[in-house]
Amino acid sequence: MSRFNFPEATPKLFKAMFDLATVLGTEAKIAPVLRDLIECRVSQINQCAFCQRMHSQSFAEHGGDPMKLAMLPVWRAASGFDDAERAALDWAESLTEVASQERISQSHRALLDHFEEDEISELTCIISTMNAWNRLGIAQHEFA
Repeated sequence: MSRFNFPEATPKLFKAMFDLATVLGTEAKIAPVLRDLIECRVSQINQCAFCQRMHSQSFAEHGGDPMKLAMLPVWRAASGFDDAERAALDWAESLTEVASQERISQSHRALLDHFEEDEISELTCIISTMNAWNRLGIAQHEFA
């Protein structure tokens, strides 16, 4: 059930958000499957069922390993995630949970071993945009 329809209520704002998401998808340095994994984790943290469902499906469509998705809530204790994925997931959690500056700096240092500056910038934008979409999804949908 929807509380309001964001695309219809404010079409210009929706288009701006959608255009950003489109650029992140079409001019990406980050592989789609990693993007999906990050978007799923951010959506889990934010408890956005609508976005979780959507990005889980996208992860599968991009050939993501179903076991990674199943283990995503406990990724720190699970095998099957490479070091770059771990660094990206830690960055996603640090920014989504608004960790301390010390924790964010530590997480950023781990990214430097696996990603170039433009990729880190893109990851940050993916995480920030997903957080915005989550809040819009949570505001709109009672159930997904």
